[in-house]
Amino acid sequence: MQLGFMISTIFSVVLGSVFAIIIATLNKKVVKDRQKKIDFKKSDIYFYWTRWDYVTIICAAYAFICIVGLAVCLLMEKTIDNNWVQFFLHQAFMFSLLSSIWFITRIAYVFKGIKERWSDEFK
Repeated sequence: MQLGFMISTIFSVVLGSVFAIIIATLNKKVVKDRQKKIDFKKSDIYFYWTRWDYVTIICAAYAFICIVGLAVCLLMEKTIDNNWVQFFLHQAFMFSLLSSIWFITRIAYVFKGIKERWSDEFK
C-alpha cells in the first residue's frame, strides 16, 4: 500500500470516528418502544436541525475540498504514484460517500417520522 493511501486511511478512521461520536451522542434523545423501534410521537429530534446536520455539511464540504485538491494535482500533471493524488482520491471518495449516506439516512428518518407521527391525523 502506498504512503498516500495509508495516511488517508488513518485520517479517515480518525475523522470518521470523531463524526460518529458526535452523531452517536444524539441517541440519548431518541425514545424507543418495547420492540426497540423509534417512537416518533415522543422523539422529535429528527424534525429539528441538529449536530447530525452540521456534521453532514462539514463532511460534504471536506469532500468538495478534497475533490478540488485532486483536480489541482491532476492539472499539475501528477500521476497516481504521487502521494497527494492518492490522499485526495481516497478522501474524496470516502467522504463524499459518507456524506451521501448520512443525507439519505436523515431524509429517510424524517419521512418515516412524518408517516408514523401524522398518519392518524390525516385519516
